[in-house]
Amino acid sequence: MTSQDSPLQLDSYDVIVVGGGTAGCVVANRLSEDPTLQVLLLEAGINANNDPRVFTPGLFPALFNDPDLDWQYMSEPNAGLNGRKIDHPRGKMLGGSSGMNLMALIYPSRAGFDAWADMGNPGSDHKSMAPYFRKFVTHVKPSEEIGQALGTDYLDGEFTGIDGPIRGSFPQYLDPLHQAWIDAWKKLGRHGNPIDGIGNGGFTTPSAVDITTGKRSFAGNDFFEPAAKRKNFHVVTEAFVRKILLEKDNASADVKATGVIFEKDGKSYTAMAKKEVVLSAGAFGSPQLLEVSGIGSASRLQSLGIDCFVDNPNVGENMQDHLFVGPNVEVRDGVNTIDMIRDPELAQALMKQYQESQSGPLAGSAAHSFGYTPLVDFITPQSRSELKTLLDTHLPSPSSPKFKAQDIHYNFIRRIIESPDETSATMLFFFVQYHPQLQTTKEKFSISEPENYITLLTQLSHPFSRGSVHITSPDPKIHPKISPNYMSHPLDLEILARHLMQCDFLLDQEPIKSFLKPNGRRSPPNTSAKTLEEAKEFVKSSAASNYHPCGTCAMMPRNLGGVVDERLKVYGTKNLRVVDASIFPIEPRGNIQTSVYATGEKGSDLIKEDLGLMVGGK
Repeated sequence: MTSQDSPLQLDSYDVIVVGGGTAGCVVANRLSEDPTLQVLLLEAGINANNDPRVFTPGLFPALFNDPDLDWQYMSEPNAGLNGRKIDHPRGKMLGGSSGMNLMALIYPSRAGFDAWADMGNPGSDHKSMAPYFRKFVTHVKPSEEIGQALGTDYLDGEFTGIDGPIRGSFPQYLDPLHQAWIDAWKKLGRHGNPIDGIGNGGFTTPSAVDITTGKRSFAGNDFFEPAAKRKNFHVVTEAFVRKILLEKDNASADVKATGVIFEKDGKSYTAMAKKEVVLSAGAFGSPQLLEVSGIGSASRLQSLGIDCFVDNPNVGENMQDHLFVGPNVEVRDGVNTIDMIRDPELAQALMKQYQESQSGPLAGSAAHSFGYTPLVDFITPQSRSELKTLLDTHLPSPSSPKFKAQDIHYNFIRRIIESPDETSATMLFFFVQYHPQLQTTKEKFSISEPENYITLLTQLSHPFSRGSVHITSPDPKIHPKISPNYMSHPLDLEILARHLMQCDFLLDQEPIKSFLKPNGRRSPPNTSAKTLEEAKEFVKSSAASNYHPCGTCAMMPRNLGGVVDERLKVYGTKNLRVVDASIFPIEPRGNIQTSVYATGEKGSDLIKEDLGLMVGGK
């Protein structure tokens, strides 16, 4: 029996979900749809659903670097970025990083998910995943006037979500800068469908905001709260999981997960699992918990005094992340941007408007204007020839089966780079100054320059470089060593620098150009790269993470570098799974939030199937 002071209501649970972040809330919700299944969700953070900084879309910068809500990870120095360390905020709350991000709902490419399948993951191709991208979201159409101006006619297509928990909405008023972005791309002949996986060009993306309430729509409220009303759903917040309990199965060579040990209010507790343990602690937390529990490189674990249950050196490897870079450019006098809230009186008035009517700028996202950009159509024939030479030089022919996964990965990216129909970068155009070269996220979003700016960032969609996440101590409260190895592959610098030079080309297009002040200021001042070498230097000095780490518990065959199989089960175990961004074998293009939600939805179905439960319930 559980003790009276225990936060646990039952002696054991059917399924324990470790981590109540984006994917974890999805899994806990979907599994608890079956009333016969007792589900326990353990979250290290708090329930911050009623924190105004969380639910008010325009207050998201206030969440960064708050130790109560942000894990505040920091990378090792990166030689490819002039030795800079890169900060990595991660949401420490129910809903995880979906409770502190910019809310953009960006969709991956068909080619990207088809490459997942090519790496030995049947059922992970785009066609198979499409239902899960629809399932998590309801796309709410804007007014007819705004929809026509912002080109949202794609919402009538087959990839539109119609009854999912997350609300994807659009600007409620027509900002001239939003329309200028769309019109400029239309003049270039590139304006496509951003959610069908094949479009490229500029577009207006939905954001995770519920327009009926003016609040952020995220896993913490729209997946967790409905589940919390169920009698078979149990949750403990501020529960720091120290390890997964493992034991050798006498009937087989596999290891069985029997429960977890967690800490709350300074006391230690054990929660037992009858059927499954699901790890959803994210790209940093999931490999860390596997290693401290005894799954990872035997030599690494033994050097730290940890008993090794499953020797798999792939754990913590294959880390990928999106880097972006670009200029802040001053706008003409009279052009309104979010920088105006530096005025205390205006900021107070906008806050009052939001509190009274859940409307105004604070009720919306700053991130709606995006673009998928190919490379080859924006460079000269001579540059194309130079690019081919670079690719031939740095992408050697396949050599052995050991490198099959790397070959698939590299060849996929090469096809993307060389195709005029695929996109090797994602552009973000938003109406506030952002300083990627500064150290902390709070500093990056600080309105430190006195003028009004727009920011145009270009993000490398599919990096060649891969890093790692590994423990340095058996104590899970000590952050793991995060080594992204940004720009360690020479092609990443070559490609991102070329995309950076596209920024000036886009800014010179009408009607965007008409909003910019002639000879206006730039921040940093050296962002107008006239040569490729200047662009490379700016990338190394100023590129920052867009906070999309993934891949550290990769889903692929074990002999190719995998940690989990195509059903997300950890190799060498009978009943331990990972369901979060760490399972991505290749980084999706754009922001990865939609891919995490879809992974949570699919992972839930896989678990239900293997437990003999009905799949497809609401």
